[in-house]
Amino acid sequence: MQLVKKLLDLFVRLVSVLLMCLVSGIVLLMLNELVLRNLLGKSFRGMTEMAGFMFLWMAFLGVIVLYDQDRMISLDMFFVRTHDRLHTLLWVAHKVVAACLGTIMVIAFFGLYPYVSTEYYSSMPTFAKLWQYVPMAITGSFLCIKSIYDLIEKARGEGSR
Repeated sequence: MQLVKKLLDLFVRLVSVLLMCLVSGIVLLMLNELVLRNLLGKSFRGMTEMAGFMFLWMAFLGVIVLYDQDRMISLDMFFVRTHDRLHTLLWVAHKVVAACLGTIMVIAFFGLYPYVSTEYYSSMPTFAKLWQYVPMAITGSFLCIKSIYDLIEKARGEGSR
């Protein structure tokens, strides 16, 4: 289980670096677009589509970091006021729901695959729209794996909760 923990931690660190790159990329794209629009009076649709693509990646991958750090929006106002069995029951329910959500995200990706693998961006005709759905599958996989890991750790009595 220590290996799984190390792999999950490494994955979250890699995602954090990717998120910083995505934010920087969006900022650079938008600055470039503003300069070109104001100086040349031209706007390029490709930059706007790429910024939207990068934003989708940033939004989905951001869930990975937030979930790993227990910073997702939840019913904490109720959860923190509970104790003992009810607290454990709510924690387990939270993990099971997160695992189910992750599974649904992965299934949705595979369900969408036949359709989005044949669609392309208008300004980037060789870039399939499939790639904007990949982070959904990555995030779903992480939610499922991390939730199962947390449940196993709790069952083994090694969890920190």
